[in-house]
Parts: sequence; structure tokens; C-alpha cells
Amino acid sequence: MKKATHKNRTKRKPKKQITQTTSNAKKAVKRKVPTNSKKPTKKRKKKLNKKKSRKMKLLFFEIGLTILLTTGVVYLLSLFTFSLTKVEGYSMSDTLEDKDVVVINKLTDIKRFDLVYMRVPNSKDKSIRRIIGRPGENVYYKNGQLYINEVEKDERFIADYKNQFEKDGMMFTEDFTLKNLTGKPTIPKGKYLVLGDNRPYATDSRYYQLVDEKDIIGTVEMRVLPLHKLQKF
Repeated sequence: MKKATHKNRTKRKPKKQITQTTSNAKKAVKRKVPTNSKKPTKKRKKKLNKKKSRKMKLLFFEIGLTILLTTGVVYLLSLFTFSLTKVEGYSMSDTLEDKDVVVINKLTDIKRFDLVYMRVPNSKDKSIRRIIGRPGENVYYKNGQLYINEVEKDERFIADYKNQFEKDGMMFTEDFTLKNLTGKPTIPKGKYLVLGDNRPYATDSRYYQLVDEKDIIGTVEMRVLPLHKLQKF
């Protein structure tokens, strides 16, 4: 028997090893990397610009409509409830000065010593005066003092101004009686006696007599301008 020798042994070829890195590289080649960096075309740009333009137009339309509706509501409310007016002249100094802007309330009841915005009798003018006498009352001034139904009434709103005049030996409110003014002992129904706070220089019921209730537009609620004089009455 022949012994197997070293020469008769067949050499085995080593198997090819596929490395993991090679397979991963192939997979990487096969995979397509998605790209989102495509630049918009001219048509796409036009569409985007049109959309933006429509949105802006719609926004401006909504803003304009809101302003228009708000203005309309404020205007309608002002016809029936309140309004702003500017003081003209110095008949109400030093309570109100020329060019002051005040808020007029058209719905409140009229009380004594209220400031009222009214139409001047026998005139196209409008002015602000103070309610002194009301329907059914007897009103007169004696020695510069107000009396209503024979009761003395303090006018605190003119106290400082009045004291200055009296120190100089002058009468702040000249004496008068309702009977001498109107020929009647009491104020008729639907009428009011009004005076300006600046008594020596104001034109009021002492000149144009009593004011009809229908000619009183409203009461002065507050001064809004100038801002540093903001005040509620």
C-alpha cells in the first residue's frame, strides 16, 4: 500500500470573504439620498406671490371694514347718547376755559347745578351754562347770595372766584329777582334758569331769560382736553 505523502495532499483554496464594509458600500450606492433643496420654478414663485397678494388684500379689506363699522356704531351712539364739544369763550371761567373739550351725556336727568350744553334762545348758537333754577321754583339773588324758595344756597363751584371779587369791593353776581326777570313768581314747567360761572361777564338767563327743556342737549360729564386738566363733573 502506498502511503500518502505530503505531495499527494491537495491544497484547498481559501474562500473569499465578503466583508461587511463592502456590502454596506453597495447598499449605500443603491440607496438614493432624497434631496429637498429644489429651487422653486418661476411659475411656482408667481403662484406664491399671488397667494401673498390675496392674503394682504383680504387683511386690508377686513381692517377697513372693521374701522368703517366701528365709526358707524360710534356715530349712531353719539346721535342718541353722547358727543364731544369744544368750549367757546370765557363765560364759564374758571370752571371751563376757552377751547376745552368736554363729553356731553344726552341721557341723564337734569339736576340743580349741572353743567348743560344747550341751544341759546333766539339764536343759532350753542353754549354751556349751569342750571340754577328748575320748574316750580322761586329764584333770586340778594347781596350776591343765591336764594331758592326763600332758602339760601351755597355755590361752591364759584366760591374762590367770588371771594376774589368781594375782596376788591365788587359784586360777583348782581342782584335780581325772577319776577323782575320774567314777570312770574316761579319758573314755569319745562323751563330752566341758567347762569354762567363767570357771572360779571357771562351772557345767560339774565339776558335771554329762561331756557326750554327741549333746547338742553345734554349734561357735561367730564373734560377730556387738555389732558392735564382731565376732570369729571
